[in-house]
Amino acid sequence: MNIENILKNQMCCGCGTCAGICPTDAIKMQINKRGFYIPKINEARCTHCKLCDKVCSQINKTNNFNELNKFVFGKISDDKLIGNYINCYVGCSIDENLRFESSSGGMITQILISALEKGIINGALVTRMKKDNPLIPEPFIARTRDEIISAMGSKYCPVPVNIALNEILNSKEGEKFVVVGLPCHILGVRKAELLIPKLKKKIVLHLGILCSGIKSFFGTEFILERRGIKKENVKNIKYRGNGWPGYMQVEHPNGTMYLSDTALLYYGGAFGTLFTNKCCISCNDFTAELSDISFGDAWNIEKKDTKGTSLLISRSKIGEELIKKLSFDNKIKLENIERDIVVRSQSLIYSKKKLLRSNINHMIRDKLLSTITWFSTHPNSLIRKYFSLNLYLLILIKSKITKLLHKKK
Repeated sequence: MNIENILKNQMCCGCGTCAGICPTDAIKMQINKRGFYIPKINEARCTHCKLCDKVCSQINKTNNFNELNKFVFGKISDDKLIGNYINCYVGCSIDENLRFESSSGGMITQILISALEKGIINGALVTRMKKDNPLIPEPFIARTRDEIISAMGSKYCPVPVNIALNEILNSKEGEKFVVVGLPCHILGVRKAELLIPKLKKKIVLHLGILCSGIKSFFGTEFILERRGIKKENVKNIKYRGNGWPGYMQVEHPNGTMYLSDTALLYYGGAFGTLFTNKCCISCNDFTAELSDISFGDAWNIEKKDTKGTSLLISRSKIGEELIKKLSFDNKIKLENIERDIVVRSQSLIYSKKKLLRSNINHMIRDKLLSTITWFSTHPNSLIRKYFSLNLYLLILIKSKITKLLHKKK
């Protein structure tokens, strides 16, 4: 199996690891016709060292996952749902502004700022949207508080985070970094660290974000089109923020539009498989099991929360010690919770990604969803043309009414 096979089968996750570690800079990430990043190899520069195949997060995934668990934690976890972990928490930043403006609690931003101020790291590999092209993400190394804040909030579009690994590899001797990414990004980084000792030495912290699937750029374009906004008129986009669960905020020539219902549809899961990368359908690592700390929304835990609360799974000694130190220093609020609360909080995704994975009906479902995904990301997709937001709003309302009636019984 090699990258060519992965691309042929439409299974590339677009993590950017291959481009970030290529010793001859022969690989560039490009957006394909389905709205996802894929690698483009310059054969004239390629030396056929096969390093790109060795770090690809989609090649030999199951065996690599077990090997990497031993590499990172010294063992394969007995917990098939959460993976290796030390403790589970809910929490938020003490800084109310960071908490309100972030996606869910401001914990990642606060941890990055504190780690930078304490000298634990010299920079953080994070992502912001480009100023000159606000619908396109820009992975970069943030070295100041302001740069970290500029990357605050989730990005519900493809992001080739690991292309910036080359900047870490070329950094000054002794500099330390943290990487923030989705499960596939963290997997790619860990595979690269296994092969490149210099990279392992430089990356001292891995912060993973819970993920149910990467959305094509067509997903964002669909939302804008349904709201009458031309993508070329977008001056700035913020997928989440302004409290929890948040608003999608779009700046355009006529002002700023806040899309609460649309945002909930998009990152709340009501769009389902539409616009999702094909490789995400069969992925079962949605909690970033190879990270030092995993972060997500505290769904169904802090039910009255409107400011934002993060769900945390600490997995390594360095991750556990860091968040406890920040709690002691009154930088973050932290409350220990049981592992089962985490599972219940994320039960919808667990049921899709873990619990039914071996069921034959689930395999048939995967095939069906892959087909739907295939059609929804086609450049001339009829699904995108005729798909109705109002229909999904009605589905959401019906679901909420059903839940209320169920509670009253």
